[in-house]
Amino acid sequence: MAGKIVSLTIFLDAVFLVLVMAVLTFIYIDNIEVASRQQMESESLSTKGSIEAFVTNGNFDVATLASDQAVIDYLLYLNEGNAPIINDVDDPDYLLYHSFAEQIDSLYQFSNENVYNFVFLATAYDCSTGSDGCYVGIDDEISDAEWNLAERQWYIDLQETDSVLSDPYIDDLTGEYAITFASKVYNGDTVIGYVGIDVLLSGMQNVFTAYDYSTDQSSRSVSIFDLSTEPVMLYHSDVEMSEYVMANETKAEVLDSGSGHADDGLSQLYSTLYVSEDITTLNLFGTDYRIMYNDIEGTDWVVALILESQPIFGLEMTFLIIVGGIMVLMIFVSLILSNNIRRTLSPIDDILKSIEEIKRGNYNINVRVKENNELRHVADALNIMSREIGKQVELVYQSFVYDSLTGLKNRKASHQEIDEILKGDTDKTAICLLEVDNLKSINVTKGQSVSEELLKGVANRLRKTVSNSDHLFSNGGNEFVFLITGTKSLERAESEVSKIIDSFIEPLDVGGIKIEVAINAGISIYPSDGRMIVDLVKKADIALFKARQDSRNSYVFYNDQLTKEVSYKAQISEQLAQAIKNEQLYLKYQPLIGSDNEVYGFEALVRWKSPTLGEISPQIFVANAEESHLIIPIGNWILHRACEAQVKMKQMFDKKFVMSVNVSPIQLMQKDFIDVLKRIIRDTEIDPKYLVLEITEGVLIESSFYLEEIIDYLHEIGARIALDDFGTGYASLTYLKQIPFDNLKIDKSFVDGIFGPKKDHSIIATIVQLVHNLDMKVIAEGVEKRKQYEYLKQISTDVFQGYLFSKPLLFDDAVHYVDQFYKVAKNKRIDVFASKDYFE
Repeated sequence: MAGKIVSLTIFLDAVFLVLVMAVLTFIYIDNIEVASRQQMESESLSTKGSIEAFVTNGNFDVATLASDQAVIDYLLYLNEGNAPIINDVDDPDYLLYHSFAEQIDSLYQFSNENVYNFVFLATAYDCSTGSDGCYVGIDDEISDAEWNLAERQWYIDLQETDSVLSDPYIDDLTGEYAITFASKVYNGDTVIGYVGIDVLLSGMQNVFTAYDYSTDQSSRSVSIFDLSTEPVMLYHSDVEMSEYVMANETKAEVLDSGSGHADDGLSQLYSTLYVSEDITTLNLFGTDYRIMYNDIEGTDWVVALILESQPIFGLEMTFLIIVGGIMVLMIFVSLILSNNIRRTLSPIDDILKSIEEIKRGNYNINVRVKENNELRHVADALNIMSREIGKQVELVYQSFVYDSLTGLKNRKASHQEIDEILKGDTDKTAICLLEVDNLKSINVTKGQSVSEELLKGVANRLRKTVSNSDHLFSNGGNEFVFLITGTKSLERAESEVSKIIDSFIEPLDVGGIKIEVAINAGISIYPSDGRMIVDLVKKADIALFKARQDSRNSYVFYNDQLTKEVSYKAQISEQLAQAIKNEQLYLKYQPLIGSDNEVYGFEALVRWKSPTLGEISPQIFVANAEESHLIIPIGNWILHRACEAQVKMKQMFDKKFVMSVNVSPIQLMQKDFIDVLKRIIRDTEIDPKYLVLEITEGVLIESSFYLEEIIDYLHEIGARIALDDFGTGYASLTYLKQIPFDNLKIDKSFVDGIFGPKKDHSIIATIVQLVHNLDMKVIAEGVEKRKQYEYLKQISTDVFQGYLFSKPLLFDDAVHYVDQFYKVAKNKRIDVFASKDYFE
């Protein structure tokens, strides 16, 4: 009877497993299909976006060129019958020509991935050997005698509009098919010429390199069709298919027949061009492909993304695997049952062996008797007794040797073990003191329970990262000690510590909250820095202090000079508490200039002049204040003084300047911050509509929930909030959509890179457009050159701040600045107050 029950149980288990595996198989196949479709849609949108970005930038660049004063002046010069090329620097018109040439050359040179093939200017007047107009392009290229304006495809397309992306044509210079972004150039209401940007169809691959940020472009093919008349293939990413370029459907069918693929060639794409945006499956050249079409906005183009279909294992094979797995499982179960019977007959031996283990001090035993009889009761009692004894022994040991929170060995209780490690290493040993730099801030913003769970997570990640977890110890609080043995060179220690720091790039998940962790490290070397672990840890702590002051996620090796530097930082910490009381802190105000040539307002910046240490950098003492939480009274003092200054300026000039004040995350997260702000507004009588609080991107990560409550209050009273230093930290488009900022300040690093080799100018233009669409005001920080100002104003930046206009000023100097500013005519103010570039 028992055998039948066992057999029935095994059979039912097998049936159940078959059903489960069948369901999982269908779910697996369905997930593959869904993932495949999502990949196709994502790739298709990416391809469509890259081409639309190319078209948008081309139209923008040619429109910018057409409105450029240097281009207009040069066309007027050409239309008067003057020579097109001027190489004589003494010629009075040399600068006019040079300004024009510089514009088109820079547009060509800074085009993304050299997408642009040629940039030129054209006029109906004869300026070269031809009889029907002429052109002047990059590298002093001018038209020859055979060039006629009326025959240019772009000129023909321009007759009905002011700007155009031309139909394809054969380029005279290269003999290849090309398209042209072209625009009329006006002087007032009169057309005086034309500007254009040529792009070779064979160079369209550069468009995807420049505008498509997909991780792998090699796994896909792309075709572009022009539907303005009959469908014509403008481009195919496979160079072996270049003969299909500019082919209509009839020609494509001929090419397919010639290659032996009349039924499965590229001509099939033409017949499916007008299908909706769903995925189409075609057999091309003997291989199945998935195709998705997308219209390109602003053109008659359609882009086709072509991806090879990935085969999926058949259900038959899947079920064969399932059946085989079940058979193996049944054999395995049979062996287990046989083994269980054998074990049932011999529990007494296991009990006797367990008693001997307990006598030897091994309490981690577990006697298993599955039969419900007297032997099982004895085994259970023995197991309970051994576990309780073991728990008591382990509790005593753990409380002495191990840190209760992280589970790591306690460094102070492991002196003997550490000394043995140091003395047993024939090479040098690096003592690394690791610190969770931002734990205090996390404790304030998230609570003690979160910070404790975070420390556990840090310890677990350190165990997985370090080369030898047995050399990892807790040093109490937020510190850990790690010994790197066999350190023949400092590079070995640097490599190990860098690996530890890099392992925390990925945030830790604590109770569903993603928390950024910053790790700093101080390093001392045995035996050169000492032979006693106490001395070595002390010196590593000095190096850690220096690393903490430098930046987050950094490490520093100990040297004797550090002791002096740490002493300097310690003096700052000691004196900072008395700085407000002794009136050593003061504010400077940097003007903010609007695009309407008005003073938009000021940013209040704190400074400290110590009677013993002199002027101290804000980067040093503000960071120190945040670490010690002295930033709370200091920040409140700054806010109060800045509001007083705004009220005074309003009374003096009858102008309502905005006052912008930086607020620390520590200050912002205080539960009474709103009450403090209310009191300051009441005491200073400032109109809240002209108060702007600036926060950095880090606040978005650490405290976005509480931030929403503060923003709601600010908007309720009419005050505004600005996101400072955008682009240097964690901020994403998601935060800009979720949090209703009023102003966004573009960081100086982006402004510095406008005319650099990178694409910062395009990025800034995109940011400005995006931010304006979100109904925010854009402020550019760090404007130091007139050329930067001109470009930023051209892309509709609202407010400018930087040394081009003024350095931060004392209050009386700021008053004088405003007084002088409004004595100058409005249209001359920028020329007077921003006439010279700032150089350090």
